Amino acid sequence: AISCEQKKTTTEKKSIPLTYSNLVDTATQEEVQKALIAAGIAEQNVASFLESVALFNQTVGDKAGLVPKGFVTIDSLLPKYDEVAIQNIWTAKYPMFQGYNCRLTSFTLLRDLITFPADKKFASKEEDEVLFIDWESLHNTPKKFFTPEEENNFFALFTEVPTTNTKDINTHLQAMQQAWKERGINFRYKNDPTKASLISAVFHSQITPEENTLFVGHVGVLVPFEGKLLFIEKLAFQEPYQAIKFATKEECYKYLTTKYADYTGEGLAKPFIMDNNKMVEVK
Repeated sequence: AISCEQKKTTTEKKSIPLTYSNLVDTATQEEVQKALIAAGIAEQNVASFLESVALFNQTVGDKAGLVPKGFVTIDSLLPKYDEVAIQNIWTAKYPMFQGYNCRLTSFTLLRDLITFPADKKFASKEEDEVLFIDWESLHNTPKKFFTPEEENNFFALFTEVPTTNTKDINTHLQAMQQAWKERGINFRYKNDPTKASLISAVFHSQITPEENTLFVGHVGVLVPFEGKLLFIEKLAFQEPYQAIKFATKEECYKYLTTKYADYTGEGLAKPFIMDNNKMVEVK
């Protein structure tokens, strides 16, 4: 399987400028905090998110190539971070804890804005090909942010979905939507532009021609921000947090589509983008 933590794109993709922050300074954190709360995210969840941001930024310090203050604009979708330095510093301090990734971060923020059935247990998979490091992180974290019920809901949302051997994206979309429906998942703010959205890049994986799955390879949270939009993401377990400004939702969709265009393979469908439980068209 391919995931955002397992593969690096070989394309620089310099054609699209990116305005982003790593949420290092207090003023930017406070701006983002207000935007998240205004979009309907619980203050406690925002506080947990900012606590995890502080843990990462304070651990890796100024050797990682983070933006020290506010937002900067670059002519690439790929900010340059010192990933070797980050990994060495992180592993030295947390040898058993991988950190938080895109899925854990997005769920931290939106766990109250997605409805799950209260009586349905969803077994976590320590051996899951995609989520095994997520599982390890949940059990080795210095501070537990999820209740046992929330942990169950996390796996209900992100555990891989069986699909068929086809490149037809509509077939895969229907499989994702049906799986989430059967798991009792409902997005509360799915049609409200003033509220938060879960934006997912869905990848197709094939173990054998008969064994095909879909999984959320990358995901973030999109909220209104100063007349525009702000996309909150954690790039990978030992890569930085990013808050990216976009003028429209379509710009955010294009960012993800362009960035993850190479995350496919022979016989596999291309990644597709979902805004909550709907696929979006990217022009």
